[in-house]
Amino acid sequence: MSSTSGDPVASEVKTPLRKPRVDAAGRPLEHRVMQAITAIAIVIAWVFCATVIMRSLHGNDPAVPARALATVAVSAWLITEFVGGSRGLVWPASALGITGSISLGIAVAIATPELRASSGATKLSIIAGVSSLSMIMYLFRFRLPGLVSPVITFGVVALFLTFYGINKQTMAQIEGFSPRGILAALMDSPLWASVFGLLAAAAVSTARRLDLEGDDFGLASARPLHLVGAGVLALVVGRGLYNLAYPSDALLLMLVWVVGMLWAFRINRVAVMIGIHLAIVKPLILSTAGPIGYQLGAYTWTAVFVGVTILDLAIWPWLHQISMRRGWTLGPGGRIPRERDGWMWRYWPYA
Repeated sequence: MSSTSGDPVASEVKTPLRKPRVDAAGRPLEHRVMQAITAIAIVIAWVFCATVIMRSLHGNDPAVPARALATVAVSAWLITEFVGGSRGLVWPASALGITGSISLGIAVAIATPELRASSGATKLSIIAGVSSLSMIMYLFRFRLPGLVSPVITFGVVALFLTFYGINKQTMAQIEGFSPRGILAALMDSPLWASVFGLLAAAAVSTARRLDLEGDDFGLASARPLHLVGAGVLALVVGRGLYNLAYPSDALLLMLVWVVGMLWAFRINRVAVMIGIHLAIVKPLILSTAGPIGYQLGAYTWTAVFVGVTILDLAIWPWLHQISMRRGWTLGPGGRIPRERDGWMWRYWPYA
């Protein structure tokens, strides 16, 4: 028997750990420029190919585009097996995952005469839903953290279109093309608010667990989960508190504003603070301006959202330094920022 067989240290030395393919922000560790150029080329090639295929919808056999796009989807998966599975090229694999999934979604949406005759909202909901499910397969098969946000966004779009369609009144309540922005239009329903509030809380909890315990894939996946989860949770809490009597609503919304800042400093992510504040600012202003009869127009709200974003970016470096000196900031991987780290890491590490 070897003298080192029972030595755990020796075992670790003999079995080298897999080198991470991405950093905690989901960026490739190697050949970043080449990967970016390749990913852009894949998207451009797909747009050209899809345009040519869709033009054949006007031909004698409208099922031809569906078969062609299904072939593109299968080809994208096979190429990703080499690009992402064997070579670990994260960005090109992500581009293939998105374009291949959308190809499959379009193919399903036009696969039968009944689907081709359906409304535009129905087609879009099918495309978004099928694409989201397909991207989930890419996400876990090839460990592509960059697909977490598209999976959530496409899933939310599919859900919204399935239940509400393209309704002008409901779409007017959307606060930007993001999961939080789209879900803002559903917050008038207590049922939807409760469901997405629970899902958002689970996303925040999972993201923090991945922060502290995950590998490179987990750390990078935590980034979009933090942003979407915290933003949606703040949206649900904000809309709920807005229904309280004045001045309790305003005071509690101000408390949520501060708690959101503290949480963002704790996890070391400025984008989370911005997302929480953008979700809270509308009910906060309405709770204070409403009682005095002040009404804000669409352009004023846009200016408010832009102003909140600029303000958060401006105050982050100063307050972040205070948070670090107090020992409150504990970033991804449980790492405590240090003064000798570069200023970019200290201020904007995993936005």
